[in-house]
Amino acid sequence: MNVSHGKTKVALAVLGMAASAVSWAAPVPISGYSTGGVTALFNTPDPSITTGLLTKNTGTLAQALAGNAAAPGGNVELGKFGVSQGQLTGTVNGKPITLSSLDERDWKNPDGSATELTFRYVGDAAASVGASLTQLQLNAIVNSFLNVPTGSGLKPWQFVSDPNISYVEIDGHTVDIGLAGFLDATAILQILFPGVTVPAGSKVSEVVEVTLGSKHEYLYGFRADPSLVFTADGSYTGNYNVQIIPEPASLALLGIGLVGLFLGRRRRV
Repeated sequence: MNVSHGKTKVALAVLGMAASAVSWAAPVPISGYSTGGVTALFNTPDPSITTGLLTKNTGTLAQALAGNAAAPGGNVELGKFGVSQGQLTGTVNGKPITLSSLDERDWKNPDGSATELTFRYVGDAAASVGASLTQLQLNAIVNSFLNVPTGSGLKPWQFVSDPNISYVEIDGHTVDIGLAGFLDATAILQILFPGVTVPAGSKVSEVVEVTLGSKHEYLYGFRADPSLVFTADGSYTGNYNVQIIPEPASLALLGIGLVGLFLGRRRRV
């Protein structure tokens, strides 16, 4: 028997077992969930209504979160403009998850300066529309984002602080979260970047704060797919699928470690 060849086969089998242990035949949706401070609930319409119009504050939480990336459907709005706060908690494949709206403390430090999130979000949004900003320009836009009211009286950060959640599911070892928003977010980006020419059809999502086990992230995106949901003002026409991966990926790491061990021993045989 070729001992080295046998060990390689065992290593590959171990890796296969680790991979199969963290993969699923179908995505597993969030379960055991509850909410606090949810200010708006939308559910998918009667299937016979082909326009896809959503109805506000009707249906159940389960109906609102019953969608997936292929058919987002309804959504739950967490908070409102950074003033009222909302939260969705539950589990995905046994992993505790909390999704939260944002408030001014997420964007501003206690001394009034911008947080790392603010610079990152504004910088990423600028890059998404092809705007190359100097540090002086970035600082000016960050200041406007945080402090300068728009025509509605709201400051720009408030527009992106109340995410609308369409679904939460784990697929293999990745948690997918659907953020309902504008398929064409040009007008929102124009608010973020006054004086900058924003290309038509540009996209940007709101921001959701996610805690998954020991991992904490702010998630947002600049790519949307049609949700096939329609409203008079274009809200919820786009689905922004954002992702977070739990850590540690213990089974996968175990499999990779064992493969390394077997291959290392093979070189010494």
